[in-house]
Amino acid sequence: MTFRELYRSIYELLKKSGTDSPESDAMELVLHFTGMNRVSYLINQDCQAEPEIVNMVCEAAEKRSEGYPLQYISGCWSFMDCELLVGEGVLIPRDDTEVCVREVLKYSWDSPLVIDLCSGSGAIAIAVARNIPGARVIAAELSDAAFVYLEKNTELNGVGGRVVPVKCDIKKCYDSYNDGSFDVIISNPPYIRKSEIPSLQKEVRCEPEMALDGGEDGLDFYRTIAEKWVPKLKSGGIIALEIGEEQGEDVRKLLENNGITELRIVKDIQGLDRTVIGRRSHYSKTDVH
Repeated sequence: MTFRELYRSIYELLKKSGTDSPESDAMELVLHFTGMNRVSYLINQDCQAEPEIVNMVCEAAEKRSEGYPLQYISGCWSFMDCELLVGEGVLIPRDDTEVCVREVLKYSWDSPLVIDLCSGSGAIAIAVARNIPGARVIAAELSDAAFVYLEKNTELNGVGGRVVPVKCDIKKCYDSYNDGSFDVIISNPPYIRKSEIPSLQKEVRCEPEMALDGGEDGLDFYRTIAEKWVPKLKSGGIIALEIGEEQGEDVRKLLENNGITELRIVKDIQGLDRTVIGRRSHYSKTDVH
C-alpha cells in the first residue's frame, strides 16, 4: 500500500463515520505516524508504506472514527505557536481560547504578575509568558493528571521559572494570596452546564469532566472568581475570562457586582461571545494599544 492509498483509505473510513474533518484528520494521522511533513508526503506519496506504519495508522483511524480525540492520538497540539503535550485527563487547547489571551496582550505591561486559574495543560500561562517579556505567571491546577502535563509543557516551552505550576483548588486556595497581588487574572474555567455534558460531542466527552462541569447553570467557577479572586487584583488590574457563547451578560454582571469596570464582551472568529474582560479600576501604567 502506498502512502497515498493509506491516506485515501482512512479518509474514507473517517468520512463514513461522520468525523467532522475527515480530510485534515486523515492527513494528520498519516503525517504523525510517518514523521513526514506535508512537503515530504507529496514527494513520497506513491512510495510503499511499511506494514507496521500501515497498521499503526489504521488502528489510530479506527479510534478516531469512534470519536476519540485526534489530539490525544497525536499526543500534542499547537496553541499560539506553543507545542503542548496532551492526553487523557487534560483539556485540549482550542483556538477559541486565543481570544482571551490576545485581549490581555493588547495592554502594555511591565513585568506583570499573572495568575492563570484552572490552567490545565498550561496553554494560557505559557502563551502569556512567551508573549509578555518579564511576565511571571502562577498556573493553578487541581487535577493530578492535568498537572503532569502542565509541568512538562512549562519545561518543554522554555518558560520554567517564569511559569510556576501550583497544585490547588481555586475554590479554596484564594486565601493563600494577599489582596492586591496580581496585575492580571486570566482563566478558561469549566463552564458547561452539568445537564448538558451527556449530550456533548463524543470527542468532548472524552475530555475530563472536571474540566467541563461548571455546575447546574455553568457559572459556579465564575462566582468563585468574581467573589474570591477579584480582590486579589491590584488596583487597575485586568481580569479576562473565557465564556460559553450564552454566558456573556451573566459573567459581566458577576464581575461588575464585584468591582470590575470598563467591561467588554469580546467575540470569537465565528461572531460568538467568547471572552469577558475588564479592569478593577483605572491604572495609568497600562494603555490599550
